[in-house]
Amino acid sequence: MTRSKTYFKNRLAKFRTHFSKWGVEGFVIENPTDLAYFSGIKLSRGRLLVDLKTATLFVDGRYKEIAKKGSPYPVKDFKEKAFKESLAKLKEATVFGFDTSLTVAAHRELKKAFVKRSLKGVDHPTFAVRMVKDRSELILLQKSADLLWKGFQYVRKKLKVGMRESELALEFEFYVKKWGAEALSFDPIIAFGENSALPHHHTGQRKLKRGDVVLMDMGVILNGYASDMTRIVFFGEVPKRIQEIYKLVRKAHQAALDACKAGVPVALLDTVARKSMGKEEKHFIHALGHGIGLDVHESPRVSAQSAKEILQEGMVITIEPGIYLPNVGGIRYEDMVLITKTGHRNLFKNTRP
Repeated sequence: MTRSKTYFKNRLAKFRTHFSKWGVEGFVIENPTDLAYFSGIKLSRGRLLVDLKTATLFVDGRYKEIAKKGSPYPVKDFKEKAFKESLAKLKEATVFGFDTSLTVAAHRELKKAFVKRSLKGVDHPTFAVRMVKDRSELILLQKSADLLWKGFQYVRKKLKVGMRESELALEFEFYVKKWGAEALSFDPIIAFGENSALPHHHTGQRKLKRGDVVLMDMGVILNGYASDMTRIVFFGEVPKRIQEIYKLVRKAHQAALDACKAGVPVALLDTVARKSMGKEEKHFIHALGHGIGLDVHESPRVSAQSAKEILQEGMVITIEPGIYLPNVGGIRYEDMVLITKTGHRNLFKNTRP
């Protein structure tokens, strides 16, 4: 999907509107995902120097020709001398922000250049801009979700007695990469039987048996955008207790979906989901969901702690309630949801099983 240079400059303009609340007059962006978001160029290493009026992209020799053709901003060598020279021209900006996720070595390198300026760390600075998706992003997120759904449909047909969790995970990875996935959003969580009681189970060598519950939490990256989905399959007749909590989780999932609408406090989704579970809520041991986009986990965090966050039109979040019974099994059900003015749209058109 081709985007104009103006498109990326407009993104940066929105980012600048947050400078005053952070107490900065400029920013140094080094996270590769953020560099791609603001420039449209995928870099394993680079730097974007931004003040209130200008922006300069610094790249090394590997990306110089690509950047010169496609960058919305002037391009210079990723060298200390070139960076200091550009910084010296920005006389009005004295306080620059940086992402606190920078490595210690990268921060040390920055400090050398900012001898006469101040550096101020900001946690996840670009999430505030990336939280609301535009039309082109929504198209790409839908395509990522579509491929994930196809991958799930493929592997659920591969279930057979004696296969290992790791085999199913490999079947999924092979299939989605064959059909265009650049990577997986995360290592798939494939949990058979009692392993499904572990929310972040590490897919292992457990063999599938009749009567097992199968939990599959998977995601892909397509065109740079992540997807995330959890589904449950009953492999034969599962215990009645598992069937009971499955119904409760689906009820909680629907309660949260019913509350999804622009203007609604994010924390409310978590509240209604937990309330619908009744006494079983004590077995719901994680947040209800999270934002998703270029990263599989973005803002907002959908939990009771997100008291100040309000759902906005264009946000894409996950809704993933779960109930986990140690040594018995667990149920989690997860969808990706686009927030609209009047409600929501599920990116997984077919929401069963």
